[in-house]
Amino acid sequence: MEPINQKKEENMETTQHRTRYRFEQSVSGSETVHKLYIYDEVSAQGKFNWNTWNYDESETSAKYFRNQLDDIPNGETIELHVNSAGGNVGEGVAIYNLLRQKAGTGSRIVGYVDGMAYSIAMTIAMACDEIHMGLGTSMFLHNPWTVVSGNADQLRAMADQLDELSEASLQLYMSRATGITVDELREMMKKETMLAPDKCLQYGFCDVVGEEKKEDGSNLDDSGDGNGVGDGGDSGKDGSDDDAKQQIKELRRQLYIQRQANQMLAGLNKPNMKQTFADALGRFAVK
Repeated sequence: MEPINQKKEENMETTQHRTRYRFEQSVSGSETVHKLYIYDEVSAQGKFNWNTWNYDESETSAKYFRNQLDDIPNGETIELHVNSAGGNVGEGVAIYNLLRQKAGTGSRIVGYVDGMAYSIAMTIAMACDEIHMGLGTSMFLHNPWTVVSGNADQLRAMADQLDELSEASLQLYMSRATGITVDELREMMKKETMLAPDKCLQYGFCDVVGEEKKEDGSNLDDSGDGNGVGDGGDSGKDGSDDDAKQQIKELRRQLYIQRQANQMLAGLNKPNMKQTFADALGRFAVK
């Protein structure tokens, strides 16, 4: 797990907490802001430690978040930063509910998608009172899945359980969604859908894209793309110039969407063979 670099600023204090790389407390004026990070796979266990032949403590587990949230005074602001491809459903749902319980004490939960908020990491982000997405970030939602073995009855029972989990996830997303129906969202989950920031804004899954909130869900710069392409022109010209401007604006929008799609695909998780091998050894280790 890569540590998060902490920079000291004139108006910021950083507490040496139990896991200092994942918990920051900054004081700006009279407001105290506590920062929590999900920058890894959501898991009840951490990485396998080859020195101890045990798993390290996970900093993305429900237990870890419970302990961190207990240390934060009620009523103070919490920033949740997310860059994760997902992980364990049970752990993620528990973290979601822990955050909502903390919000019930008067704390304001502000979420920041710094990269990926995929699968259960997207679920966790939905717990925030306000969600910011940076340019090039993305969310990904789908129906729960698992790997199972057993007889026909056991396999059918597991399929029924997955259906129930899918409905539970659907209800959770709909508690925040504003621009989509239940049936539309169910179909998106079935198809496994990647969402750029503008779509998240449209569907109510985020509130701010980039630096500013846009009512129409866009966050495009209409002043030009830095390569000599811009709206330009004389405001006194007739409708033909307006049509040209609209075409340029639409082209820029398409390029923006394509660029975000490329960034999303580049960020998808790749198989971690070292972790897979370590897990296999752990299963066959003599206790």
